[in-house]
Amino acid sequence: MMPVETAFTRWISAALGELGCSRGFAQQPLKVEASFRRFYRITPHDQAISSDQSHVERQTYVERRSFVARQTYVAMHSPPEHENNSQFAKLAEVFTDHGVPVPTICASNQPLGYFLLTDLGTRDLREAYADHDTEAALTAAIDTLVNIQAIHHPAIGLYEPDRFRAELKIFREWFVEGLLAIPFPDSQLHSAFDVLIQATQDQPQCCVHRDFHCKNLLYARDGQFGVVDFQDALLGPVSYDLASLLRDCYHRFSASEIAHWRKYYLARTPFDLDEQHFTESLDFSAVQRQLKAIGIFSRLHLRDARPSHLAVILPVLDELIEMTGQYPGLLSLQGWLRNIRPQASAVLAEPK
Repeated sequence: MMPVETAFTRWISAALGELGCSRGFAQQPLKVEASFRRFYRITPHDQAISSDQSHVERQTYVERRSFVARQTYVAMHSPPEHENNSQFAKLAEVFTDHGVPVPTICASNQPLGYFLLTDLGTRDLREAYADHDTEAALTAAIDTLVNIQAIHHPAIGLYEPDRFRAELKIFREWFVEGLLAIPFPDSQLHSAFDVLIQATQDQPQCCVHRDFHCKNLLYARDGQFGVVDFQDALLGPVSYDLASLLRDCYHRFSASEIAHWRKYYLARTPFDLDEQHFTESLDFSAVQRQLKAIGIFSRLHLRDARPSHLAVILPVLDELIEMTGQYPGLLSLQGWLRNIRPQASAVLAEPK
């Protein structure tokens, strides 16, 4: 990752000074998903631990800061030509006002796309799952999701059918026609795609985060929870975020685990949801979202020269084949996905 550019470095230094911190700081680039934004963990020099301190002291220091809010910050460079920074700032305020634990904006220059944020920590849900902390982490995630779904604000627009259709087009253009280099069978898949899009409308609509998966959710060992990457929130189908969480592209839950947490959600949501119909809605939302994700992963490789997500495609494809086989309206999609699976495997096995 490129180092923070000089102008941004100077701005961070000045912002830290305004906050009463040392203007000097250490920086650590953070991983990003499918975004033009860049993130850096910022440790002011008067907060940083010196290199000559003992290993035990350093370990204690790191453990104490597993969920940090003031000791460190996250600097975000969000290019205004690519990102809607005013929407990010507005939704940060809206989510905070509704008790959702998102980063606080400590300083900003929106025209330049510079932000200094509170640091919600380093331990995302992937790490919590690996640490066998799944139950506590998912409990916090679903309780937070119920809170997000209660948000109503004019700044949050509609997740319209045309947007869902455009997202499925990403799958077509970048995975099928781009990565696999085969024609898209529109006549074969048109009806299945219509089923998926109609399913988004045939359920209650509420605030959806739209990327509510393990990499965007933080869970510290002390039980504190955090939510990032919320700036694209819209009013959409009630099942969408739970589908993102339980049918995560980066973590596979068993059928029994999905059933357990679906029931947990249904026991807490204020929406009047029939369990059988909601189960179907959840799967349809997951299918639509995973098709979009495969398209985005392919686009990252083909357009942006970032092959980092290619390894995720085949496991997601296998889950799609399994899910679509359960519903008559999606059997044509299942058959086609099954037919192209060997070709996808061959393409993804090629050196990148």
